[in-house]
Amino acid sequence: MSHFRFLFLCGALLLLLGCSQPLAVSINNQPVYDPEGRLLGGEVIDADLQGCINLALTQRSVTTSELGVLSCANAGIQDLSNIGQLLSLRFLDLANNNIRNLTPLETLRSLGALNLANNRIDDIGPLFNLPSLASVNLVGNPDIPCAQIRQLRQQLGDNLAAPESCRGR
Repeated sequence: MSHFRFLFLCGALLLLLGCSQPLAVSINNQPVYDPEGRLLGGEVIDADLQGCINLALTQRSVTTSELGVLSCANAGIQDLSNIGQLLSLRFLDLANNNIRNLTPLETLRSLGALNLANNRIDDIGPLFNLPSLASVNLVGNPDIPCAQIRQLRQQLGDNLAAPESCRGR
């Protein structure tokens, strides 16, 4: 009987130790709760963008204030609202999505490189307000005004990958 009691106590101890470890909860392989604070507190509006952010935070085991690189290419993203919470972002890849409005990027003051290839962008004005921006890819966005492309080219030089065509002169 003492052998059984020992095994029972060991099993109970292992169960208690296992339960004391923080667990992340996910639904359909998308993390929705993490006691270590790696998930974005004020979620973004676009579910595809939120899923990409959650995945990056979980994979890198960082908090939103530590996330410096985010790659969300080919994710079906349409809306960037609330992405400004990721204040440490230095590189952002949003290629091959359905993004039109870049205004939410204006608060990303540390952003140095941005890939926006093959989206639906028709105004890059918000990019002029990013002091650290050093490299941008806009290939495949023919609706951007030519005057804005010229202005960004003056700012970035050869570090701008411009669309083959633009709107206006």
